[in-house]
Amino acid sequence: MESGIKEISMKQPTKEEITQNVKMFLDGKMNREDICSWAISFIRNDERIIIDDVEAWHYLVEISNIDEMIASGEYLFTKEDIEDMVKKYS
Repeated sequence: MESGIKEISMKQPTKEEITQNVKMFLDGKMNREDICSWAISFIRNDERIIIDDVEAWHYLVEISNIDEMIASGEYLFTKEDIEDMVKKYS
């Protein structure tokens, strides 16, 4: 007997949507933690995501770590590193 519960799938963000959010961070309109939380919300639900662009998925995973700190007040990825990520996937 079926449970009647239907799995709800989510569409992954496009490279353009990811870049739009990254640029909001680079323009000072979004902080690192917000963009990482946004990206991680997709990654944590990967079993429900329809991945139709593997490169965009890799981009999403890559930007999900931009809030990693290596020391107090020092991030693993500089703004220049993040700009390079945008160039890499654009």
